[in-house]
Amino acid sequence: MSSPHGADSYRAVLRTPGAVRFFAPAMLGRLSFGLLGLALVLSVTAAADSYAVVGAATAAYGASATALAPARARLIDRHGMPRALVPMAFLAAAGLLALAFLTWRPGAPAWSLIALPALIGVVIPPLGPVTRTLWSRLFHDRDGLRQRAYSLDSVVEEAVFLAGPLLLGALLPFAPPAAGLAGAALLLVAGAVPLAGAPLARRRPRRRGTRPRTAARRPGGPCCP
Repeated sequence: MSSPHGADSYRAVLRTPGAVRFFAPAMLGRLSFGLLGLALVLSVTAAADSYAVVGAATAAYGASATALAPARARLIDRHGMPRALVPMAFLAAAGLLALAFLTWRPGAPAWSLIALPALIGVVIPPLGPVTRTLWSRLFHDRDGLRQRAYSLDSVVEEAVFLAGPLLLGALLPFAPPAAGLAGAALLLVAGAVPLAGAPLARRRPRRRGTRPRTAARRPGGPCCP
């Protein structure tokens, strides 16, 4: 349980002008990653009935998402968050919807169940690193609020990744696992577009001899950016 001082500092972070404007949609978009991991496994399992295909599909997604994280970060640094994040989000959402369509019923070709996750991983927007970059822009270690912002980000991110499987579990009695992929696509766009449109995200940092770095750290969760 957070101490009163910690709770007060979290409130101070959220009361800072512009903070909620990007943090709320960022967490909505990252909820899609909480859905995506389990929905991918269950959907491919239902469609292919093969653990080998499931393993290959998840590995293809994870490998492409991780290997190309620096390239996506460079695109954001070069073109700015609005011009880079929005196309990434729509392309990834289109891939998720295509995969949901393929896996809605059994019988999809095994190669497509591996290729599509790999393509989704190529374009998945790095919402976690982007959010941490925006925290660093908002706070210049004033009153130690940057570290509190990172702490708040981590706490809420963990809660979001717990909520994703719960949300998928609530969907499964009424729809196949592929519905989770479709839901992840909608959440991704609903979060990434307003995040990219937030004033702090539209502001380009000044370059001082070196390129600004969009953190290409670990993906935003166990399986996703």
